[in-house]
Amino acid sequence: MSNPVEKIRSLQSTAKLNDLTFPSTLGSDEERHFTYILVKEVATGAKQPTLKGTIALPMPLEIVDDYKVEYTDANLGPLGATAVGVGSSIATEVSMDNIKKSLTSGLGSFNTGLLGQVIAKKAIEFIPGISTGDGRAAARQIVTSATNKAINPYITGVFKSIGFKTFNFSFRCTPRNSQDSENLTQIIKFFRDSMLPEDDLIEVYDDNGDELEYLQQSGLQSLPHRFDVNFFSDNSDAGFSDTNQQLFGSRHLPRVSDAAMTSFAVDYETEGGPAFHKNSAPVTTVLNMTFIESKIYTRQNVKNENDLYNISEQL
Repeated sequence: MSNPVEKIRSLQSTAKLNDLTFPSTLGSDEERHFTYILVKEVATGAKQPTLKGTIALPMPLEIVDDYKVEYTDANLGPLGATAVGVGSSIATEVSMDNIKKSLTSGLGSFNTGLLGQVIAKKAIEFIPGISTGDGRAAARQIVTSATNKAINPYITGVFKSIGFKTFNFSFRCTPRNSQDSENLTQIIKFFRDSMLPEDDLIEVYDDNGDELEYLQQSGLQSLPHRFDVNFFSDNSDAGFSDTNQQLFGSRHLPRVSDAAMTSFAVDYETEGGPAFHKNSAPVTTVLNMTFIESKIYTRQNVKNENDLYNISEQL
């Protein structure tokens, strides 16, 4: 049976130098579940990012697909009075004409206690000296004290925004031979190099323009690389989309697209303390990383993924 890691990798046109795998047996019959990470460089003015390399690792210790939608409290204030039949005109501007209009506008029932509070509050606010600022608060306190009831502020939850999706992964890596140790070291360096910006340097030559004298910083930096993370299993319906040149993993697991790596920690602890092989390589290494997608995840993303996997929408 062909190695699925090599099969997936053959679909990508990357420099072999940056195609890294740990362990070397990943994709064999014993280890056919794996994580495949694309590292991309976003160039200025380019329509498509440039693929800088790929990293194949075992499955992480946990895979959590977390969705967050942010809501905020909105105080409807006097407008909330309409919910109990008082009418917005009374709540915003008290006058005999408005009261008459509200009572004859078809309101079958209304909260008379609340109506009295609103009118009393407005009447007190008309008193000179307490029409603004702390005076309004005093007016509310007077009405509350007199009636022993507080006006319902009618607070409701209002959609505010969708946060960027965040993923946290931990990979426990135990090299089995010196080649695995070397590959893991290269993977750590590649992750570290890809998540950091790079200083933009200007070459300064001598007066004749023949010999390079030194490199000078321009004050600008190239942005860190972006990452795509896909999870593959032996029988997953995964592959490569020729339509949009997009790699996709198992339909049963989340996909991380166009994400920045915001945290990368390497833990060399083994059963209470670091331990090393005879060649000085760590016995166990745990890679902890955090990715944050650069685009908001919406219903359109769900539709695109359904189309990618030919999943019919069920309403």
